[in-house]
Amino acid sequence: MRQSNGKPKPAAAAMNSLPLIILLLAVVLFIAADLLLKFDFNWVDYAIVIIIALFGLKGYIKGLINTVFSLAGYLVGLFAAYLFSPKLTLIAMQKTTLGDTITNKLNEIIPAISSIGSFKISEAQSEPALSFINKVPEIEAAVSQNALLKQLMTATNTAAQTGNMYSETVITVNDFIAFTILKVVAFIILFILIKLLIVIVGKILTKVLSTSAILGTANRTAGMAVGFSVGILICYVAFVFAIPMLGSLNIVKVPESYTHSIVLSWFNKFISMIIK
Repeated sequence: MRQSNGKPKPAAAAMNSLPLIILLLAVVLFIAADLLLKFDFNWVDYAIVIIIALFGLKGYIKGLINTVFSLAGYLVGLFAAYLFSPKLTLIAMQKTTLGDTITNKLNEIIPAISSIGSFKISEAQSEPALSFINKVPEIEAAVSQNALLKQLMTATNTAAQTGNMYSETVITVNDFIAFTILKVVAFIILFILIKLLIVIVGKILTKVLSTSAILGTANRTAGMAVGFSVGILICYVAFVFAIPMLGSLNIVKVPESYTHSIVLSWFNKFISMIIK
């Protein structure tokens, strides 16, 4: 199915481009219908069609496999980062000097931390950080004078997330703040790495499928269909609900021609058919 240089054969490449040709023809027919058959489409109609066509083009370029793997990358990345970032943070604090480095820098930037940094945190502590702050007068006084410090202290929950490992590592307020910051960094790093890994797998599969005329075309066509669906949904929410609502609140001025959109009337008829 491949040529000697590793590229898809001409037949497969030509068939893969078929959905794109159909998309371009559909846009041309829309313009021709307006110019030759006097459909009287206005700027709203053209805006909607262009947006939907662009989403369809994006879906075609990515293909169904890339689209699915991209979405899976977000979902799996977020879940895995949420699940593993606390333990990864504690391991980093135990095996490296990152925690000490962060607290030393924070002591320089936020002087209030130096007065509470050595305060011991109870091993049984499993409440949200905000409750913990309010129960300790010294910490509450320091936090109330510095909004950044309060944000750092309330950005995470405590021991319930990681059990004994947490109570063995996070002993002082300095440890708690370092844990909070490193956890955010670990979350971001894990999310990016997992997302990239899944996206790369999707791209490899797409490249393999593109060597087959049938599978490649099916992948591109399904991706375009998903793109169309997303574009239609976005246009419907924006043009049928969001813009009229903003106009009714006098936030934006909606031209009178807006209500004369033919494509919007098609949207309304289509939704009515689905509801019935």
